[in-house]
Amino acid sequence: MLLGTALPESMVARAQTTGRTIEQLQKEIVQRDAVIRSLIQRVENLERRMGAADSASASPAPPATRPAPRARPAPPPPAEVAALEPDEPSARPAMPAKRSAGPTQQARATQPAPGQFEVSEDDAERALERTLVATGNLLVPSGFAEVEPLFSYARRETPSLVLFNQNRNEFTWSLDMRLGLPWESQFEIALPYNLVNQQLTDVFVAPPQQVFDRSGNAVGDLTVGLAKTFVHESGWIPDLLGRITYEAPTGPLKANQVPMLSGQSKLSFAATALKRQDPLVFTGTAGYTKAFEANHINPGDQVNFQAGAFLATSPETTLRAVLQQNFLQNTTVNNVTFNGSNSAQSILSFGASSILGRGILADLQVGIGLTNSAPKYSVILSGTYRFDTGL
Repeated sequence: MLLGTALPESMVARAQTTGRTIEQLQKEIVQRDAVIRSLIQRVENLERRMGAADSASASPAPPATRPAPRARPAPPPPAEVAALEPDEPSARPAMPAKRSAGPTQQARATQPAPGQFEVSEDDAERALERTLVATGNLLVPSGFAEVEPLFSYARRETPSLVLFNQNRNEFTWSLDMRLGLPWESQFEIALPYNLVNQQLTDVFVAPPQQVFDRSGNAVGDLTVGLAKTFVHESGWIPDLLGRITYEAPTGPLKANQVPMLSGQSKLSFAATALKRQDPLVFTGTAGYTKAFEANHINPGDQVNFQAGAFLATSPETTLRAVLQQNFLQNTTVNNVTFNGSNSAQSILSFGASSILGRGILADLQVGIGLTNSAPKYSVILSGTYRFDTGL
């Protein structure tokens, strides 16, 4: 489309042959300029329509009220429009060679590949990460701390203990704290309070008679520990962290003639491996506990194994299943070892955790004993609050 100021040849020819005056030529120039302005406005309208269509195909916008259509200028004379129509395609802008990616395409490009997992500051609030920390499979980030009030109940039923059947109801209230330290380490401390109800039933008489029914309560043993991450996951190599804990005998062996869950000095070592395959996380722990003699009683050392699978059903909720195996060695009393007093405790646990608010994680765990020496069943309810220490 030619937009110059020179007159078309046809108009010059008509001016020469008909002898039109200069005023008539100026009038025709004004009409030509009106036609040019009309065509320019049509091109601009087409460009706006093309741009709106491109943005709608890249990211659909919510429906909105259409504005009233603009009034179109009066069409130019047919002869003059026909003379300029062949040049109109040249005024259309060229389409871009490559359209920029929309928001959806950019989000897909930034997503990690399957089997990989990126932990950002926001992801640290995810229930999966918080649950892994609460269960000892990850550490609290440096500069943060967690406080965890915990309540647990365990039911133990031991048939034919010498001449009696023994039933125990064990209640524990505990306050645990974890503090994130530099160099990817963590300090841990926990203090429980125990309430135990024990019943002995003589089954060799008819009918069976209960000969003992007492309850005892006392502060339990204080536990302190230190954990550190040594290896981060890379390829087939999992996360690896180590932990050492000491259980101080701050609680009594017995209360109201009821054997308690305290009164023993123990030193434990454990190593944990963690492998991610989103939305699953697999964990494994192996540990050894050295028991020290107290009041001429040594309950025997322990070897522990644990394997678990954690499933993130949503950013706020996590489910898990954990199998725990504890192998206890023979008990020694007054330096006399009772052969056959060793035992194996096997517990299968199922848990669910959910984030209730910023920094607050609620967790419920139910365990089922698979061997006679393990608790018949157990229930653990806890709530964890994470906060910034400002360090």
